[in-house]
Amino acid sequence: MFLVMGILPARAEPLSFCPSPPESFWPELRSLPPGVVEIESDFVETVGAERTRARGNVSLFADGRRLDAESIDFEASSQTVETLGSTRLFDGDLLVRAERVHYRIEADKGLFSDVQYWLRSRSARGSADEAAQEGAGRVRLTDGTYTTCPEGNDSWWLSAGRVRLDQDSGRGHANNVTLRFKDVPIFYTPYINFPIDDRRQSGLLTPTGGYSSRSGLDLALPWYWNIAPNYDATLTPRVMSQRGVMLDTEWRYLRPGVQGSVEAAILPNDREADDDRYLIRWQQQASLTPNLALGIDATEVSDQSYFRDFGDSVYSSSTPAVERRAELVYGQPGWRLTGRVQDFESLDPTTVPDDLPYRRLPQVLLQAGQSLSSGLFWDLRSELVQFERKDSVTGTRFDFRPEIGYRHEGSGYFIEPRLALRHTRYELEDTSPGAPDSISRTLPTLSVDGGLVFDRTLSDGNLQTLEPRVFYGYVPFRDQDDIPRFDTGEREFSFDSLFTTQRFIGADRVGDTHQITTALTSRIIDPSTGMEQLSVSAGQITYLDDRRVQLRPTDPPRRENRSELAAEAQFRFLNDWQARTSVLVDTDRDRARLATLGISYNPQRRVLLNLGYRLREDEIEQTDISGFWPLSDRLQAIGRWNYSLRDDRDIELLAGLEYRTCCYGLRVALRRSLSDFDGEYNNSIYFQLTLDGLTRLDTGLDNLLREGISGYDRYDDHR
Repeated sequence: MFLVMGILPARAEPLSFCPSPPESFWPELRSLPPGVVEIESDFVETVGAERTRARGNVSLFADGRRLDAESIDFEASSQTVETLGSTRLFDGDLLVRAERVHYRIEADKGLFSDVQYWLRSRSARGSADEAAQEGAGRVRLTDGTYTTCPEGNDSWWLSAGRVRLDQDSGRGHANNVTLRFKDVPIFYTPYINFPIDDRRQSGLLTPTGGYSSRSGLDLALPWYWNIAPNYDATLTPRVMSQRGVMLDTEWRYLRPGVQGSVEAAILPNDREADDDRYLIRWQQQASLTPNLALGIDATEVSDQSYFRDFGDSVYSSSTPAVERRAELVYGQPGWRLTGRVQDFESLDPTTVPDDLPYRRLPQVLLQAGQSLSSGLFWDLRSELVQFERKDSVTGTRFDFRPEIGYRHEGSGYFIEPRLALRHTRYELEDTSPGAPDSISRTLPTLSVDGGLVFDRTLSDGNLQTLEPRVFYGYVPFRDQDDIPRFDTGEREFSFDSLFTTQRFIGADRVGDTHQITTALTSRIIDPSTGMEQLSVSAGQITYLDDRRVQLRPTDPPRRENRSELAAEAQFRFLNDWQARTSVLVDTDRDRARLATLGISYNPQRRVLLNLGYRLREDEIEQTDISGFWPLSDRLQAIGRWNYSLRDDRDIELLAGLEYRTCCYGLRVALRRSLSDFDGEYNNSIYFQLTLDGLTRLDTGLDNLLREGISGYDRYDDHR
């Protein structure tokens, strides 16, 4: 059996209760020319022509190393040092203390008895009955131990009967290896083959495990295969007590200008689903020439419930579809040409056939633009695409949109007029009887954006600005009811929507509008740092005409003469608090249609509290509380509670504890989550044990906390 254990670096910021050796613990070195040896002591005598004896506070310096002892015998011809009694040898990182030393400086060979050692770079230490330096980078230990816990703390340690370390090969070999945690053996192997540097090595990786109500006990044992310097693979058998045995494989490759991975997972005869389950994914990026790139991202799964049941680092359980895409991109300064084929696999069982995404077979995009020093700029967006979907209208769409504009900025003001023309043509197939097979549409767009900036100095020294802004936009009406909707949807209205004429995403609809936007922004800025203490913005569109173009022919025209009032704000207060909010208010009904609020409290590194609220009228009303809070110097609570006020039920409950010491960390968390598709709960248990400087046993808790608790990764002591 052989095992690869990931060596974790020591934390950059040790916790406050973690003692570390003082700087005086590490001996001072000297820079000497190669081959030069210096000896300092209370008494020195020469015995013959080659031998030197030194007694009392002896220090020997040579080749970036230092040896300290009470007594040494040094032979100059062979550069051999022998000591009796307590001896220290230090090379800038490794400090060895032994009772007896026989060491050849030039050959870097030696024998040490009753050894203790300390690694400065990893905050590690250990011991051995005997250590032998067998040449540069080759060490042999007998009955050795290793830990990153400080002196007097043996929370965990690794022991082995024999250990051989070879820096040239980057390998370590050990026999009779036992890993103990709290004096309890948690791992044993008669033989271990492990890396001692960052070079890739074949072998078993750290196993993972957990429990969920969907799969039961879930254990995985990954095996890493270092095929070649530019190829590797990971094979992971995964045993789920309620489902069976899954094999997950990932092959990665790296060649000049090409990198990618192929993943395949299969679970034959899932006992819960009574069917075979699988996933296939291919991702690749290739630079074919300095200006031509190829990208591939294709995923296929056996069924719509795959990610809900098995989880994934890329796709979540609520992913509505997976993509299969290949594209060629040719770029030059000022323009880019993209060719793409794209398909989708729907994972949402509630999607009706008419709402399934179209395939693009193929799509060609041309993007170009330039900004001149005079303030004049131009932009071009064009597209040719063939849409395919079973039992639907299909066809080819050509879209061409040039735009020209000019931006002028002065002291406290700016103005930016734009003029664009959009021509779109369709050649359709499988249309309804009487519907046209060929459709074209040409529409101009005119907009003018302008604003002023006023500022003043407040009594506290901060700078306050007042920034009024006006935007005018015009797009004439064209009847578009005969045009099918291939990939177009309505743009989500937000504060940024105040300054655009585009109501739709996609080329199948160009919304008519005649509008004037008025908006106001005010900021309070600390002039010494440039940091905004407060920013508040609000604005509203006034419509001069009805908007008759809608997504569907049956949708009525929009006749309201003004948009919702859009406002957003962000501010810092009391140094430890931050808040962000945005709201859309229907001023005709004096009701908020959409609102978000996020408040964060972060007075110190190990304290974080997030409070959130989301409202979408008649759809969503949720609260979200997450964060971590210290219960003592070493224990802290972590959690998240996402609750639906509209449905009066939990969306996600996560509660856990984290215990952190100088050399290890332990996390345990319980999670109850609601599936978006079937409305069922999944109950899971997660744990993580981190042994600093050695390895980490993790069941996916790290990713779960980063995704669920905003800001968590910035304060994670386990990383």
